[in-house]
Amino acid sequence: MARRKRSDSTASIDSSVSSHISTSSASSAEPLPQKKVSNKDTRPKKRRCSSDHDDEKRARKKESNIDPHEEFLAAARCIARCIDVFCLALQQRDAAENSELSEDEDAQVCREKRLSKISSKVQERYKRNYARLLQLTPSLKPLLGDTQKASELNIIIKKMDATISATRSDDTSRLKSQIGHYAAFNTKDHPIRPAIYDGSGLRTHLGINHPVLARFLCPVRELERFSEDADKALKDIQCGKVNLTAFALPAFLWAGDPPGQDYDDDNMFEGMFDGYLLERTMRHIFTSPSSAYGGETRATRTCNAALHDMTTVEAAHIAYGCLQVRFGISAKNAWSEIDGAFNYREFYNNIIELIEDSPDPEWKEDLLKAWNVKLFKNEEGRDNSSTRDYDKISGSREGRDNDIARVRAQMAARRAAKAIPTPVPSIREPTPAPPCEVTPPPPSPPPAPQPKPKPAVHVRAESHAPRDLTEAESGEDIEPVRIATKRKAKKADGRSTKCKAPTPTLARKSLRK
Repeated sequence: MARRKRSDSTASIDSSVSSHISTSSASSAEPLPQKKVSNKDTRPKKRRCSSDHDDEKRARKKESNIDPHEEFLAAARCIARCIDVFCLALQQRDAAENSELSEDEDAQVCREKRLSKISSKVQERYKRNYARLLQLTPSLKPLLGDTQKASELNIIIKKMDATISATRSDDTSRLKSQIGHYAAFNTKDHPIRPAIYDGSGLRTHLGINHPVLARFLCPVRELERFSEDADKALKDIQCGKVNLTAFALPAFLWAGDPPGQDYDDDNMFEGMFDGYLLERTMRHIFTSPSSAYGGETRATRTCNAALHDMTTVEAAHIAYGCLQVRFGISAKNAWSEIDGAFNYREFYNNIIELIEDSPDPEWKEDLLKAWNVKLFKNEEGRDNSSTRDYDKISGSREGRDNDIARVRAQMAARRAAKAIPTPVPSIREPTPAPPCEVTPPPPSPPPAPQPKPKPAVHVRAESHAPRDLTEAESGEDIEPVRIATKRKAKKADGRSTKCKAPTPTLARKSLRK
């Protein structure tokens, strides 16, 4: 009965609460009076003109965003890509023998303890890196011997170490979305199957879990396993029968499609560091992603090679590219120096030592020249390629097809011709002839006797004369010859008159004896 009464009370309470809620909801359902909107709220707000004071504030805010130690941070980014990606400024300073450093006994003991864990060969590399660090940041050297600025020096070193790590991480993240496309030798005709990008954003299906990428990571000396039985070779790599270590060079370092196709175990250096995936990755990092496949860059920003004043390819550049490729196709989602039995630091250092300490200097020289051609299209490096292009352009400017130079030359010749005064002809007096001796003329010969002139016979008309006397004696009569000639003569007044011809004469039939 008590339980029943209690249930009734609870029911009454629930009914009262529900009635209260219903009344409140009914009251809330009533329409609220509309709020009057003033004209001020509907007016468009006037845009505030920026004054000089506001511009100064923006400029100060922009300057405040710039790190005062940007010089050292830029040097740190260069160290990561071009000198030593595992470089720590603190370690380099400890390994360097610098007499300017003043430290107490406890600090010296700590430094020697840290250096005892590093081999002498690595210590020498740290010293070289530290020397290059001082070349990149000249303003860092005055801080080393100043005890009052020790705190500032420590802040700078910590920032540089963080920037070195961030630079590697940035390059890795930017390469993550493209390296799957770079891994296919011909993306259009022969894409990689299964696809590298499955939309999940994870990388667990890559690396040794991918049938194509596992061949890329396979040690080059174990590639025969894939040619014999690819599935069995993949299982051997996944279960650890084939060790992937920093001293077993992966197949993607060699040329060929797939990489290492033309590998010769007796001549391992032939085609080494000539893989197409490594080449595309190097272009992506140092020149631009748009030039990864070998075309002209379309980037609007300055490339890393120009930012770091990289004129030629060195061993550290190649080692950094190999490191990024190895991690880019692996199954690791986050960066770590250790990936199973593989150590990235050892792998990086092994490649640098293999190139720099090569027993064949000619091979090293040819390798670096070939990489200069791949990145800068000139075996002498980036600056020489620009100089060569400028010489080519300047040669074309001075060539025959340059109309501007030709017009300028003609103008200059015309101006020079005007500047030369024309010579005035000078009147010269005739020079007297030299005196000569007058020779008397030779005596003239006596005149020869002239023949007497014969009396002129005036023939008035043309007549037929007998050839000889026989013709006259023959008794034949000679026909008279009529000469009819008309002559015109002009009088003094200019009129012409006709002259009458003489009357014809009859020749005698006989001649006097």
